[in-house]
Amino acid sequence: MRTDSEITRQNLIDAFCFLAAKKPVAKITIRELVEKAGYNRGTFYRYFRDIYDVLEQVESLVLRQVAENFRLNIKPENFEQTFLAAFTKIQRERAAYFDVLLCPENQARFAEKLLEEISPTFMETFRLPLDEVRSKYLTEIYFGTVLSVMKLWIRDGRKFSAEELSKFLGEILTGGVLPAINHSA
Repeated sequence: MRTDSEITRQNLIDAFCFLAAKKPVAKITIRELVEKAGYNRGTFYRYFRDIYDVLEQVESLVLRQVAENFRLNIKPENFEQTFLAAFTKIQRERAAYFDVLLCPENQARFAEKLLEEISPTFMETFRLPLDEVRSKYLTEIYFGTVLSVMKLWIRDGRKFSAEELSKFLGEILTGGVLPAINHSA
């Protein structure tokens, strides 16, 4: 069971995500955030230094969860199925966070941090040499593709389910882009 403190913090984060979906983080004021959440400024400052601290905490939480989810669930021998399950789970749990982190103003920073966080695990999982340039390029292609497609999916209003998107991504990442293009044509 969550404590009152955890609930308050989550309510402030939820209000932040709601506001960040409507306008850039730089334009969000603490006043409007606490009004939206139903708290006062003092309560906000018990949990966060400023608006950017909320963004950083959201980002840190998602990075940790993605890295942990990947480390525990992604297996090279049944990649498509494990990717589908892991992607769908995190999308279902953190959709509003991804909306904020993959908006144009935050995407580059989040992508860089995600690569930094998850690349070693990805390379180890697929037994890629850590010091080889080709391994770094493959990792960049993989995560760059996933993040770009997610960004487009969010921007387009999630026109299909997280399950459909993860299945599509799994097929593309295991079967390749050109075969998928030839199949669609």
